[in-house]
Amino acid sequence: MASRRIDPNTIRLSDWPQLDERVLTGEARTTFGQRRNAIEAYAGGSSLAQVYETWGIHRSTIKRLVRRALSAHPDGRPWGYRALVPHVHVQPYERIKAPQALVNGQAGNAGAFGQLLQRHRSLAQQLREELVARKVILQPGEKGRLLGLKAAAHRFEQSCRELGLGAGDYPLNQKWKGFRSLASTLRGWLQDDFDLAARAAGHRIKPASALRQLPERGSADAFDTVEFDAHKMDVRLKVVDNDPLGGEQSYEIERVWLLAIIDVATRCVLGYTMSLQRECSRFDTIETFKRAVTPAKVPELTLPGLRLLSTGGFVSQALEQTRHACWRQIRLDNARAHLAATSLDVVCEALGCTADFGPAYQPDDRPFIERFFGTVASTLSRRLPGAIPGKDAAQVMLKRLRDPTDSLRLLVTSHELEELLHLTVWNYHGTPHSGLGGFTPLEMMRRHVLGIGREAIRLRLIPKPLREHPELLHDPVLCRVHGNLGRGERPYITFYHVRYTSERLAKSSGLIGQRLRVHYDPSDLRRLWACTEDGHMLGDLFASGKWRDEPHSLQVRQQIFKAKRARELDFGPGDNPIEVFLTLRRKQAPKRRRAASDIAQVQRERQKAKPPPSVAENETVTPAQPPSPLAKGPVKGKALRITRGYTR
Repeated sequence: MASRRIDPNTIRLSDWPQLDERVLTGEARTTFGQRRNAIEAYAGGSSLAQVYETWGIHRSTIKRLVRRALSAHPDGRPWGYRALVPHVHVQPYERIKAPQALVNGQAGNAGAFGQLLQRHRSLAQQLREELVARKVILQPGEKGRLLGLKAAAHRFEQSCRELGLGAGDYPLNQKWKGFRSLASTLRGWLQDDFDLAARAAGHRIKPASALRQLPERGSADAFDTVEFDAHKMDVRLKVVDNDPLGGEQSYEIERVWLLAIIDVATRCVLGYTMSLQRECSRFDTIETFKRAVTPAKVPELTLPGLRLLSTGGFVSQALEQTRHACWRQIRLDNARAHLAATSLDVVCEALGCTADFGPAYQPDDRPFIERFFGTVASTLSRRLPGAIPGKDAAQVMLKRLRDPTDSLRLLVTSHELEELLHLTVWNYHGTPHSGLGGFTPLEMMRRHVLGIGREAIRLRLIPKPLREHPELLHDPVLCRVHGNLGRGERPYITFYHVRYTSERLAKSSGLIGQRLRVHYDPSDLRRLWACTEDGHMLGDLFASGKWRDEPHSLQVRQQIFKAKRARELDFGPGDNPIEVFLTLRRKQAPKRRRAASDIAQVQRERQKAKPPPSVAENETVTPAQPPSPLAKGPVKGKALRITRGYTR
């Protein structure tokens, strides 16, 4: 059969992969050199006759070598100069003859297993699923050993019987039922596919963005792209509680989380939150968003020896232009707290930015926030007395907890850790950063905002209602208005087992039976903010009883009523539920770190609490308002007059 004609103009030697001919020796090196020179002369314009006269290679051999070089290599590139090496097989071996039965031997059936997989595609898919599902495991090592081959071979044999293959068909007519060919096929697939081999070995694979050295993960402008994540700090903390008798008791709390948002272009930390919960929730995520878009204040440090750098500071405190500024894009992982509908509504609707969700447990996809967490770990948490370094942190913690001589007096409290965290972030903004060319993060932010050495950026601010009422970041809850005109019961709503009302709501009897859109701050439930479904503002609603005076979060209230349902505590209308809850947790704290975390949470909320809503409301009362109708001082009893016809 006549060979196909090849146009020399279509041969692009610059695209051919090169070969180091120094690895070849003897006759193979000489043959390769003749073939290379002949191909280059033919591609340069020489005729086949001239090539034959000069290099002694026939025209049919030239055409065959060119076709071999232009064929596709398994790595995705053409074979190129690699196809000119003598005795190199460009195409894999394909068996044509039917396999023969070999009961006592193994020779004579080369390629029979591949022929079987080509004939039955379902068998090839089954073998690949064995690796993907990690039924066949690659044992770590230089070469690796496959575990679970016998069970995989048994399942493969059963599948062959289900396809109708009998005792006279391959591989059932072999002594080992094709076991060796199956093992070599699986190993060949693992050698050709790194992702599949890493999955079979159970190791984490770096994403493609990490292999490309993350060129597209950066950002040119400030407040364009930010990264958000949560980090569990490996440190032991304690809570110091004052019991009713005046003594101090120290208990070890459970764990602490650090949630932060960092600007990619300037490496400035826009907002951060410390959480004492067992796992981060959507409320912690939204609280971090709220702190990132609200102005920050200079931290008040009470620990001796702490000093704030003059070059440091918070972004919104150092640059007034950035107050209430928001970003364009935020990068998060696939944690459940980030994927919650409430978190997505805040990110996409309230703040008006886009969300870029990357894979969970992949630090290379969000390198800047992970690098900041590494800085916090090396400069803060690992230097504390209660640090838990190394990979065996959990074992070290259990060992220390079981040690009766282990003392808690050297551990820091959650309040002290929060002050140290404020100091760390403040000084981090004033420390030269190697990724910014020696500039500090705050200096780089000034250059972007003020236009020093570049064009100034345009900041996008959040709407004015969000600035005045940050609780609008949380999705509203629909609550029905209760009340009864016949019994003289004024309108009120119930929110998480507690009644709320206000002077305006108490007078709006027409709202009984309707639903209100209630916005709340999970960190302080003493006050709610409500409006009707039509959008009419009702203002603030205040909790009833002791719930209005004691600062408490949604988490604490949930824990209180959870313990009440479990009949662990009980309180009446005149009792302080927070104090009753603390009494219960003080009894459980010596044996349960979870109880100690609840005590630390209550202390933290009391330290950060604003004045009670009733006090703040009285301070805003103007003289034009009518005085309170409640009587003051001793009240004299008045005799009741009962008319005739009254029966008991």
